[in-house]
Amino acid sequence: MKYLALFTLLFCVFFATAQKEIPEFGDVSKEELLLTDCPFERGASAMKIFDVTETELYFFSFESRQKTERRVRIKIFNNNGFEHGSVKIPYLNMKGMAKIKDLKAIIYNIDKDGKVHTQKLERKDFLKEKAIEYIGLVNFTFPNLTAGSVIEYKYTTVENNIVYFQPWDIQDEIPVLYTSKTIIIPEETALFERVLGTDTISKQDDFYRKGKYRRIIYQKENVPAFKAEPFMTSAKDNLIRLTFLFFRFGAAFYMASKNQPEKIWNTIGTQFIDNPFFRNQVLKPIPGPDKIVDSAKRIEKTEERIRYIFEEVQKQFIGKPEQTICADSIAHAWQKQEATTAEINLFLLNSLHLSGVSCLPILVSTRENGKVNTSFPSLGQFNGIDVLAFDSLKVFVLDASNKFQSYRNPPFNILNREVLAITTDTAQWITITDDRPLIKQITYISGDFNKEGKFEGFCTVQSFDYAKSFKLDTSSSFFQKKDEAHLDKLANNIKILSTTVQKREKNEDEPYLETIDFLYEPQNTGDFYFINPQILNEQSKNTFTSTKRETDIDLGCNQLHNLGMEIKFPSALFEVEHLPKNITLRAPDSSFFYKISYSVNKESILVTQQFEVKRAMYYKEEYPGLREFFSKLYGLMSEEIILKRKK
Repeated sequence: MKYLALFTLLFCVFFATAQKEIPEFGDVSKEELLLTDCPFERGASAMKIFDVTETELYFFSFESRQKTERRVRIKIFNNNGFEHGSVKIPYLNMKGMAKIKDLKAIIYNIDKDGKVHTQKLERKDFLKEKAIEYIGLVNFTFPNLTAGSVIEYKYTTVENNIVYFQPWDIQDEIPVLYTSKTIIIPEETALFERVLGTDTISKQDDFYRKGKYRRIIYQKENVPAFKAEPFMTSAKDNLIRLTFLFFRFGAAFYMASKNQPEKIWNTIGTQFIDNPFFRNQVLKPIPGPDKIVDSAKRIEKTEERIRYIFEEVQKQFIGKPEQTICADSIAHAWQKQEATTAEINLFLLNSLHLSGVSCLPILVSTRENGKVNTSFPSLGQFNGIDVLAFDSLKVFVLDASNKFQSYRNPPFNILNREVLAITTDTAQWITITDDRPLIKQITYISGDFNKEGKFEGFCTVQSFDYAKSFKLDTSSSFFQKKDEAHLDKLANNIKILSTTVQKREKNEDEPYLETIDFLYEPQNTGDFYFINPQILNEQSKNTFTSTKRETDIDLGCNQLHNLGMEIKFPSALFEVEHLPKNITLRAPDSSFFYKISYSVNKESILVTQQFEVKRAMYYKEEYPGLREFFSKLYGLMSEEIILKRKK
């Protein structure tokens, strides 16, 4: 683990301008309906005509309320844009704390005679569902979509006792003609902002309602679509977005210390850990977890104690928890057996601390949430609490909310990310790193090439560490679980006859084992048969083919992939016409290594292949070298073995 305090200055230019007028809801123009292309990004499938949000935060007694109104209008240019006619709106689903209301939606079409047709969605068209604990979803789909349709929706959310502002994502996957965010706050409060990404955002700041409130308007026009690239760090690391820091009190301290971000982070950290709510959650025994603590105290070795507590907390809760920094009463969560990620890890921290294990909370921003801008101190950038536990010279980075994670491996969602470790005296930035190949797979293929020219055999795939946990967690998006439908796409002319799986969840030293029986009919020309050694290789297609790269590359972690293959053939019927050369390929900085070798005896061909990734993160400026290496790699991997039928 390396300690790092990185403070990167991102430049932001603001200039005052008048707020653009937005038409009334339901008031669409023929010009919008007749528009056939995005004026600043030709060929787009759809475009946001506008996306405007207004949030007002006000206080009464000792409570607060945040009311947000949002309106979105989208132009559909062609059939590829129809996907934007299905809308999902996430919202906090906590009784007494949050609600969504005033949801309305309209679709507009124009006929060949120039007549505008309007259709409003009805209440029954809006479907509410529970996504995960505390998070709901409203789903709806616009009917009668055609190329040329304009769709529009609006809604209001009300959240109680939320005193921070979520980052504003300015970019989207389609271009945006105009977008704005208005924030209304009491005059005596203070709001600071930082743009992430190299762009300019206009800002207008004025008094509102006779000076009792400030109204701050941020706006941007002609925002290009964000184009995702393979293995980018995350969308939120690369979107143009605005992050906020809000003070009800104490803004003077921030202004005096804004050139010393480490001082502000230290204050944020110590205030977090000294908060009575936090201390009561972590330092005092809680009915339920106290049984885990009593059992843990009887374990002599510290690492075994850490393992026992981690695994006990892991299995206590049902369902997929919400990834958040927010926690309620963990005693209440224990009784319900439902908790947020923060609550689960506070259980873990509580049990470790009371059992005598040295441990610290760390504030984290997961890969999906984006990297923390350490030069702009703001608690709102974090979306989780994890734990550091210590045993002599060993440090364990723990997240018990992931049921499939080993205590020995750092959480994948914060690997190569900076986290804020907090003690009673200080807050320290550290970078979570691990040089081990934590995606590790061993594949073995064996079979017979029969007299009909078909290769029938079996394949075993052993997956270790992250590769195992990703397969156990079917919701993982980084490394999808292999299934028959996926296997069918790996090569032409391959048929999966059967699959069996041994998950081995309870023994982390044992791999997730898949056995696949298959029948492969290689391509042939006359008496020549072309066998591809990569027929069951998940990495058989090159994703680094673009000539340009706009985002940094994140391969997740160091990796090791080994493949062994045995092809048995009747020597009376076939002979080896061509065997590719043995090759070793190494990147100039040794961050990639590939080796493949072939050997043949009288009736079998043996292929061994090894691919290693020894560095996970690359800047976009390094992409040309990366692209060149993978171009050579996949060229070598595509070489085929040729068997010839004897006369």
